[in-house]
Amino acid sequence: MSFTKEQFPSLHRFSLEQYYELGEFGLLDRRTELLDGVIIDMEPISPWHANIGDILSRIFNEGARGRFRVRVQYPINLGQMSQPQPDLVLYRPGMWRGQHPGAADISLLIEISESTLAFDLGEKLTLYRANGIQEYWVVDFNAKQVHCFIAPAYKRRTSNESISPMAWPDIRIDLRELFA
Repeated sequence: MSFTKEQFPSLHRFSLEQYYELGEFGLLDRRTELLDGVIIDMEPISPWHANIGDILSRIFNEGARGRFRVRVQYPINLGQMSQPQPDLVLYRPGMWRGQHPGAADISLLIEISESTLAFDLGEKLTLYRANGIQEYWVVDFNAKQVHCFIAPAYKRRTSNESISPMAWPDIRIDLRELFA
């Protein structure tokens, strides 16, 4: 994420430790995420956004069978300067009491985009790719399609019919049903 001085003349970056301290002091009164040291306000979740998240969560939970866990709108750890809160993450099973899953633990990360498409396909794509996220989907609610990026090339593949995660090809999502 790069900003010019003209865009943000007094930009201050925060570490993960400072971010948590701000939360403990009650200074973060909205849903936020930390991206490259910058605290970003998160958009409210609309009913359609929540419905798509619920459907995807149900499909993946049914298909997990102990192979992975499903995390919905909780933080992931991408180092000392970034802790995004993606809409949905498939990650390896285990105990996560002392830390959030990191890139090496994640097989699929999904953002549901209703009003944040440019951000999800720009800054977030750059962040996830740079941190080694293996597969990243952007559910484009308005265009009724999914943009899929797979490491290492991260070449965009767009689908509006059906899609399966690279790591779990037996799980198929019918996008026509998802967007109905």
